[in-house]
Amino acid sequence: MLNAQQLMWTQIAAGIAVLLFGLTLLNLVRMRGRMQAARSWDRVEGIITVSRVDQPAAHASDDRNDAKPIIRYRYQAGGQELESDKIFVGGPAITTRVLAAKLTGRYPVGAHVDVHVDPKQPTEALLEPAAAQNVAALVAFTMVFGVIAATLTAHSFAGHVLYADNGVPLFAFALPIIVLVGGVFCVAEYVRTRRLASASLRWPTASGRVTRCDVIEEIIEEKTDHDNRPTTSKLVHRYQVDLRYAYRVGKRDFIGTEVDWNGTMISGLREVAAEAAAKYRPGQSVKVYYDPDQPGQAVLEPASREGALGPLIGAAVCAVVGGLFLTILIKIGFA
Repeated sequence: MLNAQQLMWTQIAAGIAVLLFGLTLLNLVRMRGRMQAARSWDRVEGIITVSRVDQPAAHASDDRNDAKPIIRYRYQAGGQELESDKIFVGGPAITTRVLAAKLTGRYPVGAHVDVHVDPKQPTEALLEPAAAQNVAALVAFTMVFGVIAATLTAHSFAGHVLYADNGVPLFAFALPIIVLVGGVFCVAEYVRTRRLASASLRWPTASGRVTRCDVIEEIIEEKTDHDNRPTTSKLVHRYQVDLRYAYRVGKRDFIGTEVDWNGTMISGLREVAAEAAAKYRPGQSVKVYYDPDQPGQAVLEPASREGALGPLIGAAVCAVVGGLFLTILIKIGFA
């Protein structure tokens, strides 16, 4: 049983958790609504004026989210010469150096781009209105705050910590349930990717030209903590392919970076990445499959299934770990 002071703090914590859950849920709904509305905004021509990656001078590991893509563009709307740096709804997130460079690589300085402008407020503009840059993270935060809020609220109403029959606290069941939900998301991602790959086989094509195909080296700092010894660190090297190809749709020029729909291959061996990069060379002509509704979304190998089972493997791991943990808790708590 919670005493008066413990109950008061539990109620305060429950109130804060409910407030955070409500705010994140509201933000998620507003973001989804804005993405839907932005798809019907007016489309005007713009030009990229700034394209660079901003990262701290103290950058020590490429695994850190400490880089931000800086992209600015000019456009004309409502009889005004305007400028913006908004790429998608929610703005660009702080990310790794490689991912930030990949985004800026799609928008080189001087490139002519389609700018989606709010007809009611011309100062509001986006380059990629349909991109879901921060939605996944917001969904995860909403779920976590929802579980915490529900648990604390239940404790507050009951006046004590809720337990299973054999003394296992009920909030312990939240962890395996979250893991299982993560597995469901992995399955959904696999289905989405396969549907996209199937649809892209029927997309129109355009002639393209490879402008860059290099091997990127990432240096990851791994730290190890010891009980009685100072923290040690070692540098781990990872390699991936940096591919860019130019193509034209109508009067617009685009830069593509995707080979297929299965994500970027990352290897601990330079030879493996170099072998993958050898498939394409600068100046090589390629066939580009592009989305007719969003020509900036394109791929070279829509039928490739290399790496396609990654999300399913993640779902299987979540199912095994979460299912086993939940089964043990149920047996211990209710046997």
